[in-house]
Amino acid sequence: MIEPEVESAAAASERPPLPVLYVDDERENLSLFELQFAPRFAIRTAANGNEALAVLAREDIGVLLTDERMPGMTGIDLLSRVVERWPDTVRVIVSAYGDAQRLLLAINRGHAHEYMLKPWTKDELASCLTRSLAMAARRRMLAASAEIAAALERDVRVEIGDRIVSGGGLDRTLSLARRAAASEATVLIMGETGTGKEVVARAIHDASARANGPFVRVNCGALAEGVLESELFGHEAGSFTGARRTRRGRFELAQDGTVFLDEIGDISPKMQVSLLRVLQEREIERVGGTTPIRVNARVLAATHRDLRARVAAETFREDLFYRLNVIPLGVPPLRERLQDIEPLVRHFIDKHAPHGRAPTLDPEVLPRLGAYSWPGNVRELENLVHRALVLGSGATLTMEDFSLTLPAPPPSYDVRAEASNSETAQLRNVLLSHGGNVARAARALGLPRTTLLGRARRHGLIV
Repeated sequence: MIEPEVESAAAASERPPLPVLYVDDERENLSLFELQFAPRFAIRTAANGNEALAVLAREDIGVLLTDERMPGMTGIDLLSRVVERWPDTVRVIVSAYGDAQRLLLAINRGHAHEYMLKPWTKDELASCLTRSLAMAARRRMLAASAEIAAALERDVRVEIGDRIVSGGGLDRTLSLARRAAASEATVLIMGETGTGKEVVARAIHDASARANGPFVRVNCGALAEGVLESELFGHEAGSFTGARRTRRGRFELAQDGTVFLDEIGDISPKMQVSLLRVLQEREIERVGGTTPIRVNARVLAATHRDLRARVAAETFREDLFYRLNVIPLGVPPLRERLQDIEPLVRHFIDKHAPHGRAPTLDPEVLPRLGAYSWPGNVRELENLVHRALVLGSGATLTMEDFSLTLPAPPPSYDVRAEASNSETAQLRNVLLSHGGNVARAARALGLPRTTLLGRARRHGLIV
């Protein structure tokens, strides 16, 4: 294995100093800047934004210092381009007092690190440049450290299937989740309560390029409108009674990571408008604040509601639905994936049993569990297994330990056969509802036409 080369502190100290690039459309200002600072700093100059971009393209610039008011490309316009192509360059903007609000906005949006107001003194600007060059050096050292760490540790991302327990009933869901994890698109996870929507959301995050960032969950259905607004967007000190200090919201806390909006179908019309703006602009405003704040958080949302029906009833905004529904991902209920019951039961036994004391299962248990309808889905199954472990006293869990009245299975009951029967019934109903049109039925199920055709033939529904 070839070890990455780590630059020593002594070698780093021998590097030539990082240059400062000063941009101003007035030539006398450029000459004055060089006269005052050239002996102390490595100075480069440019008379407009295009000249500055050309300098940046051919040389590693430590600090970019630019005037704001310039013909053609303004200073803020220039910084917005630089931040995308040369993010390690420290950016400082200079302008008159009357532009202070625009300068603060540039900082909040991440376009500038610092600003200077005209007229500046030589000492003030020298101090600013010293601070900025030190920041630029630190940023490059951190970037180099990150590259070394990546070379040694490679990737913390995990495979989707490593986070989700299934015996095959979630194959289609996992396939879509893998593709979703490879993108930055917004995902809408739909399914009944207790099916494991949050587990799927966490798996997508953990398998994505944002795995190193935070995963921040918000239960939108559990919070009143005013509380939810403050939770999502934060608030400024004094914005309402009891707001003694500024507080960051969940979108800010999820910076460079993922925010998971659970029960998104329960938010109010006012919150729908606010959330739509965040998805469109990637900006928030804290409650009581007036300055937009840029946020870089991927959005995963989940709901047990039928959002299409709510759109039709005009209780959920159509434009917000389409913003959320970029990648729709369904999590089927447990009764439609009976093959998952056995691996889930064994997983919950391992999870909740005292260490080294996991009991075995009576042969009667799994067939009886497979005959139950599971209205509470996976969450109900986990609670049931946990209770059985607490109440059971022997080395084997029996149906008595589960304390659940379950129908007795037919004499020839088989879990896999029952799963096959469920799929047969589902395919038959969808085909009938679409008049036997395979293409339309496939679209309704989210399956390729050839896949549906093969399954329908296997179940004897189509010759």
